Amino acid sequence: MDDQNPRQSPPPLPPYLPESQPQTLDTIPQQSEEPTPFTPVAQSQRSGCFWGIAGGLGCVLILMLPFVVAIVMGLTTINGIFGSIQGIFNPQIPTVAQVSTTQTIVNSVQPLGQLVSVSAQLAKAEIKINIQQGTLNSCGFSADHVAQGTIEAGIDFTSIDESAILYNEVTDTYTIVLPPAQLTSCRVDFIRQYNRSFTTCAVDWDEARVLADYTTLTDFRDDAVEGGILQRAQQEVRVIVGNFVQALTGSNVEITFAENPATPNFPASCTPDIPQNWAHNDQTGEWIKR
Repeated sequence: MDDQNPRQSPPPLPPYLPESQPQTLDTIPQQSEEPTPFTPVAQSQRSGCFWGIAGGLGCVLILMLPFVVAIVMGLTTINGIFGSIQGIFNPQIPTVAQVSTTQTIVNSVQPLGQLVSVSAQLAKAEIKINIQQGTLNSCGFSADHVAQGTIEAGIDFTSIDESAILYNEVTDTYTIVLPPAQLTSCRVDFIRQYNRSFTTCAVDWDEARVLADYTTLTDFRDDAVEGGILQRAQQEVRVIVGNFVQALTGSNVEITFAENPATPNFPASCTPDIPQNWAHNDQTGEWIKR
């Protein structure tokens, strides 16, 4: 029986397992517990961050250098620089105005035979209008105005006829009697309202402007007359008409003027209408709303 089934020998061990040394816990190599040499990784990272921050600051300083030079040389200001930067990142939407008009209506056309010889430009500032209204002046308000205007003077040729021209053959002289100089036009070219007072009431600021416009025009007119604008206009007319007639006829020319009327004759532009719903007290100088 034993001869028929011989006992087989065990298979050989793998070559990587030594036969003489079995694998046990004592034979497994243990990891060394000695600390490894220190490598300054964190220090190198901090150095890199420092140089990165320094480089960024250097770039910022280079970018700011032109602005600093411009400020030192007086070419711009800090507010101007910040305003430009704000305008780039926050552009303002432009203000748009739409204007619509109606058809022009011609009221009248009048022929004029005037010779304007003098034009005076006048200006007035700090025209203060103070309107008192409401209980204990609770809704009173005030505003200042500045205005510019033009006053023109000359003579009216339409009143000249043949009787106003005389000729002396002996002296070869023309004598021309002209009407007295008068104002030909008055206007306020510009008026602006500023320095408005604080009020919580719904007031009509245009009322103050209308009063200022009327006062300014009449002051310009009276100041121009008192300043001798009519006399200056007659002097200029004498030179203009005299030279023209002398060049046309070759004769001597004498220019005289008729007497000025007792009441000045002002054109419609120099006698503006009183502001609507207002009346002027000549004694106190106040305006009273009707």
